[in-house]
Amino acid sequence: MVLNQGESMVTFADAHCHLHEPWFPDSEIPTVLNRARNENVKLIVSCASDPRNYDQVRKSAMHNEIYTTIGMQPTEVPKYRNIDFHDLLSKQLDSPYGNRIVAIGEVGLDYYWVKEEKERNLQKKYFEHIIAVANSINLPLVIHCRKAENDTIDVLATHAEVPVLLHSFDGTADEAKKAVDLGYIATIPTNLTRRKKRRKTAKRFGIDNIMLETDSPFCSPFDNDPRNEPKNIPVSAKRLAQDFEVELEELAKKTFQLTRRFYAI
Repeated sequence: MVLNQGESMVTFADAHCHLHEPWFPDSEIPTVLNRARNENVKLIVSCASDPRNYDQVRKSAMHNEIYTTIGMQPTEVPKYRNIDFHDLLSKQLDSPYGNRIVAIGEVGLDYYWVKEEKERNLQKKYFEHIIAVANSINLPLVIHCRKAENDTIDVLATHAEVPVLLHSFDGTADEAKKAVDLGYIATIPTNLTRRKKRRKTAKRFGIDNIMLETDSPFCSPFDNDPRNEPKNIPVSAKRLAQDFEVELEELAKKTFQLTRRFYAI
C-alpha cells in the first residue's frame, strides 16, 4: 500500500509489535523502518515479552521511531517464576536506551494454551507480582488476555493503579463495557480487515479509547502475507475510518495522540 497525495500528511502509530528475532533480525530493522516511514508510520512501540529478547528490543530504541516495552508472556512464567520481575526490568531500565522503555508488557493471563488450573494460578500469582512492580515505578501495563478476559479484568481492577492497555482484546460485549468503565483502552490489530470480531471490539470501545497495532509479525491484514510489519497500519486505519464513518485523518490523529498520551511519549 502506498498513500496517495491527499493522505500523505496523515501520521500513524503502531502501538504494539514484536520487532525482534526470530522474525526480525537486527540487520532488517532499518529496512522495516524505511517501509514504515514510506507509509507515514512515525511511531512504533516494540514489545519484548520474553527475557531472551529484552536486550535486542531495548537496543532497537536507538532508532528514533521506536520505543519499547518489557514484559513476560504468560506462557513463559513457569521458566521465570522464581525470578523477581523487578530485577529483570531494572537491569533493562539501567542499560543504554532504557529511558525509552515506556511500559510493562505484554503481561497477563493465557487460558488458550494453558489448561491446567495449577498453571493458571501460577500465572495469576506472577501477574499480580508484575502489577505491583508497575505500580511501584508508575509504568503503564500492556495486557495479554487470551481466552482469559474476565479473570484478567478482575485481577487488574483489584490491583492495578496505573493505566491499562488491553492488547488485541477479544472479549465479549459485557467484558468490553467493564473494561471501558474501568478506564482501560484497547489496541485493534491489523487483521481487523479479515476478522469482523476485531471491528466489533473497536466499536465497543469507541474511537476515543482505541489505538492501532500490527502485533507484527502476527495479525497481517492480508491472507497471503507471511509476516506482518508496521507499514500495514494504514490498511487497518482506512477500514476503521470507514466503520466509524470518519475521515482517515481524524482516526489517525486520535489514535496517534492516544498512543503518545498512554505511553507518555
